[in-house]
Amino acid sequence: MGNAMIQIEKLHKSYVTGSNRLHILKGIDLKIESGEWVSIMGSSSSGKSTLLNVIGNFDTYDSGGYNPKEIPIRNLNEKKAAWYRSRMTGFVFQFFNLISHKSAVENVVLPLYYQYVGQGKRNKTALYTRRIIRLKDGITEKNLKSQKVQAYV
Repeated sequence: MGNAMIQIEKLHKSYVTGSNRLHILKGIDLKIESGEWVSIMGSSSSGKSTLLNVIGNFDTYDSGGYNPKEIPIRNLNEKKAAWYRSRMTGFVFQFFNLISHKSAVENVVLPLYYQYVGQGKRNKTALYTRRIIRLKDGITEKNLKSQKVQAYV
């Protein structure tokens, strides 16, 4: 495999349901260079979500090659897979996919918690994010150290 940001070679993925085996990804080849914009399109049930789940390290695959940044991720345990996901993968979803009981800012800073970013930096990021997207959820310089802001994961 080369130095592409994402390089997939001859990727196969199947699901077993009862006595049936449903072959979803059949020898997929994909190469995405750094800075390239890509859209994955296809008809319903064509394997788009399955491919994204493999790329995002949410699901494994049967055979083929996918080692983002030359890191073998195929059979990682869930803790290591989550660690790599939080540092290597980002998705822009068609819908918001926000955690409903958290504010927009809390949703933005949540991944920092899983990257072990300290509370102070998370608070600064929350304030910065609020300024950029102009949210009106009560965060100010004055109450940055308040219990409300400290509740950000």
